[in-house]
Amino acid sequence: MEILKDNNIMRAWLCQAPKITTFRVNKLLSFDVGVLKKFLVSQSKELETTELPDFYFLRPDCLILGPWPAARLEKAGKEVIVDALCAAAVLRGAHVFAPGVMGLPVNCQVGERVDIYGDLEGHCKRGLKVEYTGSKLYVGTGYLKMLRADLFDNGVQPSGIAVHTILPASKLPVVNETIYSKGQVLLQNLPSIICGWVMDAKPNEYILDMCAAPGNKTTHLAEMSNDQAIIIALDKTPQKAAKIKESCEIQGVTCVTAYAFDSTKCCSEDSKGLNSGPPFPPNSFDKVLLDAPCSGLGQRPQLVNKMTPKMISSYKFVQRKLFAEAVKVLKAGGKLVYSTCTITDEENEGMVAWALEKFPCLKLIPAEPILGGAGLPNKGLNDTQRLMVQRFGPEDSELRIVDPIYKDSIGFFIAAFIKS
Repeated sequence: MEILKDNNIMRAWLCQAPKITTFRVNKLLSFDVGVLKKFLVSQSKELETTELPDFYFLRPDCLILGPWPAARLEKAGKEVIVDALCAAAVLRGAHVFAPGVMGLPVNCQVGERVDIYGDLEGHCKRGLKVEYTGSKLYVGTGYLKMLRADLFDNGVQPSGIAVHTILPASKLPVVNETIYSKGQVLLQNLPSIICGWVMDAKPNEYILDMCAAPGNKTTHLAEMSNDQAIIIALDKTPQKAAKIKESCEIQGVTCVTAYAFDSTKCCSEDSKGLNSGPPFPPNSFDKVLLDAPCSGLGQRPQLVNKMTPKMISSYKFVQRKLFAEAVKVLKAGGKLVYSTCTITDEENEGMVAWALEKFPCLKLIPAEPILGGAGLPNKGLNDTQRLMVQRFGPEDSELRIVDPIYKDSIGFFIAAFIKS
């Protein structure tokens, strides 16, 4: 991948967990930040520290939580081996769930402290009893909650928490939405929240979210409009549409209608009308969010990546199909926001350049609020256009200096257009 070629800064950044945890706060419901502080005080006793992580509101709907400033734990000496995806989740502040466990010594007892290691090569055989000698990475320490018999020996897929993480190697607090009542907060990456701010949903606007599952951005748009926009959320399968509906119910959102539908076919001249469901007539929506399927190479930490160049290059074709439909269903004067959670120029700056050439009716506008970095040079956009888009990554460009907090989430890209 060209962007990683000789780019040690980007490589190192992608392998590390962000130093912050971001919560999106549901403004439709009441919220007490004191609940979080009480939880952290409880955790601090377990960690034998009096210094709490910093936490603050970036905006009323965005709560930032930093790492433990002084917490330290001695390694326990007994190793639990987990797969790479599980290890990455632990580094972000998660517990170890049973399906992710690959190896556990035979002499471990429930309640015993164990060290959590990620299998970096995928060579650990499930059910390993002895020390794993392959490539591994220490990702945290916790308390064992399940025995080997529960994990490997009863012939059924295990479920539940296998290791209660006390402290990840990243020092991020082990915290999630469950400390609050359902729907009050949501763990969401910072650039993903910013994408909602760029959309800037208003009451009575007709909004289409083309690739909406699991519904995080959809519900954010609903909450930004005080649940008064008219939002249509699409995704390809009934299971994904059901997930969107579930997210809306949990967060108290009523202005969203979700359909299982292929957004590459969401516009038709023969449509019976907006209220009849997809496909929709041309020029139907005030705003369209195209959070496109992508290679996902901005996710952090990436302990393992099996994407091939051929796989990465394949995404542009579906992205272009979706873009074409987005332009059709967008009203004249309407706003289209395009976003990805990847770092490739082909799916980001290259897609913007392609869209501007393919659709003369589109005009690139600043994706405000501008908080991320400028677009990459020599990738189809001039300097003025590069300043209009947002690329989230570890480096500053010569065009724009970025506040450190926006450089320490995930790799992400946002562009905004107006249709004439």
